[in-house]
Amino acid sequence: MGKYQVDDRLWQAYASTYFIFSQPLPGPEFSIITAWNPRSCQLSYQDNKTNNEQLCQHFNTSPWTPVLAGDAVFEWVEESFAVAICLELALNLGRKFEQNAIFYVQSETVFLHSCVDSRCDELGVLSERIDVSGSRILTSSGRLR
Repeated sequence: MGKYQVDDRLWQAYASTYFIFSQPLPGPEFSIITAWNPRSCQLSYQDNKTNNEQLCQHFNTSPWTPVLAGDAVFEWVEESFAVAICLELALNLGRKFEQNAIFYVQSETVFLHSCVDSRCDELGVLSERIDVSGSRILTSSGRLR
């Protein structure tokens, strides 16, 4: 069996991600990371929530804030974290929690970094990827309303 790779369609979906921040950003440089749906295999809301609770334990004293990451209309959404950790630690946590990729924000620019190979794409300015359409909440079923 060959080495696991993220297919181009999935990578493009990641590159089209938008964010909803409910609190101030943790600093000028941070990662956006989740433990939801390892290797893009859909899990139950409760399993994803448990995975994210385990991920949070690795943040130690680093500043962090919750963030929702989703497609342009937030039909697909994952609970995530914006956490002020270095890129290397973010990639290592992504690998530990079997994520295909993480986002890294540096100088207000968003980068998409693969956790399975050396792929990295610059996605543009963070402010163009922040949803400001009003307050939304994630229900217990994992849907926004």
